[in-house]
Amino acid sequence: MKTNLTIQTIVKNEPFIYYAIKAVYNYCDKILLYDTGSTDEHTLEDIQQLLAEDVEQKIVFKQVEITPGEELWSLDTVQDVIEERRGLPTKGQVRQMQIDDTETDYFMLVDGDEIHYKSTMEYVVNTLIPNFPKDKLCVGFPLNWFYDLDSTFTSHTFPVNGRLMPTDKVVMNDESPNEKHLIKATGEHFTYEHPQYLTLNNVKPYAHFESMLKPWRRKHLVPKENITVFNDIYPEIIYENSYYIARYMDENKKEKLI
Repeated sequence: MKTNLTIQTIVKNEPFIYYAIKAVYNYCDKILLYDTGSTDEHTLEDIQQLLAEDVEQKIVFKQVEITPGEELWSLDTVQDVIEERRGLPTKGQVRQMQIDDTETDYFMLVDGDEIHYKSTMEYVVNTLIPNFPKDKLCVGFPLNWFYDLDSTFTSHTFPVNGRLMPTDKVVMNDESPNEKHLIKATGEHFTYEHPQYLTLNNVKPYAHFESMLKPWRRKHLVPKENITVFNDIYPEIIYENSYYIARYMDENKKEKLI
């Protein structure tokens, strides 16, 4: 079934990339999976597993060398970094590459730590895309920020996350560090408060594992008073194949919860 949807994913050392891609695989025409320098052996193995299971040949996999991230900069290394980055694309430019490489009318961003529910994806391809409002340019999805495997928190900074957009109406702003998508006709950035931003309130919040997988990000995102017990089910793909989450828990000496 054609869905008129392309998934755009940029990955670098993502232990849940298998789940992120498999959760959306049946709901898109193409998956642009661009790796910007993974060195983690599990991530590389998981990508190869995804390619091996790609029986419908939906996945377009590319390895793209990009400029070093700012986390690598210091007073001692800045000159080396500047020289090293000369001529290489930034992550934002890679996102624009993906827009340029998209042939469907709509694309959806799915990072390697974002896992969707089946009901949400069914709504996107069966209802939202065929009836996409002409006055909207970005769709924001609700999300559960996972602090750990059995607790979540609400981020006031990012209560929803813009993920679905019309391909021909947006471009990428390459200003570090935000990688913002802009309205192509005006150059205006749309946040969830913009009138052309559609917030979905009738779908299950997707599981966003960034803060669990990257604890150093918690200080920027976690309002500690809003951490609550997660009493819902995880996205279905986790139950269909628990290997990847079990591996993560084993490596981090966490109790198995699945």
